[in-house]
Amino acid sequence: MGINLHIGRRPNFAAGNSDGDLQTPQYPTIGHATGFVLIVHHTNSQHERAYDRDSHIERLDQALDDGPRHGWIVVDMKRDWKQVYRSG
Repeated sequence: MGINLHIGRRPNFAAGNSDGDLQTPQYPTIGHATGFVLIVHHTNSQHERAYDRDSHIERLDQALDDGPRHGWIVVDMKRDWKQVYRSG
C-alpha cells in the first residue's frame, strides 16, 4: 500500500471525501486497528462540488455505508459546519 511505502507504518489518522480515497480510511481500521477516520461528506454545493451517492464527478457511496460499521466519523458539510470558509 502506498501509505506504508511512504511512512513505513499504519497511520493513526486518515481522512477522505470520496470512494476514490476509500483505501486511505480503510487502512487505519483494518483488523483490530483502532485509528481515527474522518469522512467529509460534501453536501454544501453552494461552496464546493457535492460528492454523494449519485455524483457524476466523485462518488461517496461505499464510505457512507462502511463508515458506521468501522466507527468512522462522517462530517456533513452543510449540517455539521456553521462556517466552511472564512469571510474576508
